[in-house]
Amino acid sequence: MYHIAETMVRWLAPILSFTAEEIWRFLPGERSESVFLETWHAVPETPSDPIDWPSLIQLRSDVVRELEKLRDAGSIGAPLDAEVDIYCAPDEYARFNALGEELRFLFITSEARVHEASSPPDAAVLATNTGRGGVWVALKPSSDTKCIRCRQRRPDVGRYVEHPELCGRCVTNVDGPGELRKYV
Repeated sequence: MYHIAETMVRWLAPILSFTAEEIWRFLPGERSESVFLETWHAVPETPSDPIDWPSLIQLRSDVVRELEKLRDAGSIGAPLDAEVDIYCAPDEYARFNALGEELRFLFITSEARVHEASSPPDAAVLATNTGRGGVWVALKPSSDTKCIRCRQRRPDVGRYVEHPELCGRCVTNVDGPGELRKYV
């Protein structure tokens, strides 16, 4: 959103000059005195990693189905109370682990891990919507403490003296430069 604002304010300046100047004063970071003294904003390169989004979205539908089962059983109250483990055949591992740590944001859960496995563990169920064999999903309630800002259950909540109720990601967003995400 920051890069969109930086770009749009420059584009709008010739048309809405007073509004653009006002926006310019409130954008964060060091900047010149006027938007009219700037050149076009250079948008950073986007990742070129090949990601199979249709497969990930189909896998998400399997995860959502299993989350509903946990909710119906009363084991969790919200998806952020759960942890997801994806087990897949070695040839599918790269496809489903392409998002890395950000997979949890796609599933809207507190944790999501991908494991290579030739056979499923006992608690895992077959992911039927992916259209591929050898992909299983296992969910469980998280035992970690809930962050009061992002509502995710994270193991690092309580480790920061200045913010004892926040997770490390939220501490970075509140007092630091902010988190960097590539995909989700």
